[in-house]
Amino acid sequence: MPAAIEEEEQHLAPRSLVVRRRPRPAPGKAPAVQTVRASQFAKPRAQRTTTTEEVQKFSRPSAPPRSARQGGSWLLPLGLGMLCALLLALAESMALTWSNTFIDQIHYGYPRTTQVDHIVGHERDPRIATHFTAINLKGQVLIFEVPGGYPEHARLLQGPRLVGPGADLAPVMLTFTGDAQHPDLVVIVNGLQVMFHNTGTSYAPFR
Repeated sequence: MPAAIEEEEQHLAPRSLVVRRRPRPAPGKAPAVQTVRASQFAKPRAQRTTTTEEVQKFSRPSAPPRSARQGGSWLLPLGLGMLCALLLALAESMALTWSNTFIDQIHYGYPRTTQVDHIVGHERDPRIATHFTAINLKGQVLIFEVPGGYPEHARLLQGPRLVGPGADLAPVMLTFTGDAQHPDLVVIVNGLQVMFHNTGTSYAPFR
């Protein structure tokens, strides 16, 4: 019977296309399954020796020296030096201003007052000089003239008006120029210079 089937298969299809079935095992006996362990396929690797040259070649590059990284650190001392110089200049300016104010406070008091005696030709007695008192009263300069021997003929001269911070702290300086018998009066305060003309009996501002 099998031979007849094979003959029919030869007529129907080539032998290469015939699928032959394997006989099934008996139902009472299961085929043994062989488990392949990974250790059977793994071969021990040969340990590779690492040389010093390879470690240096493939190792992570080391950090640059500390001195190289701090090449720009000179900016910090330079900035601190400039800041110290600025603070020193400010402190010196404040100290100079304070010292000048303190000296003026001792010499001229407050309000700033200057007193001068001078022969100007307005005296009743030529042996008694005329007394001048200049006051910086909150920025307004006032000059009091008391002729020698004529206290009842005292006069008030109005000087310049000062503005700005510290205007009331500027001392007033009085000087005389021109004719020796009838000199003109010069008022100097805070960089300003104001002249009063001597008329022979009093002073009048220049026009």
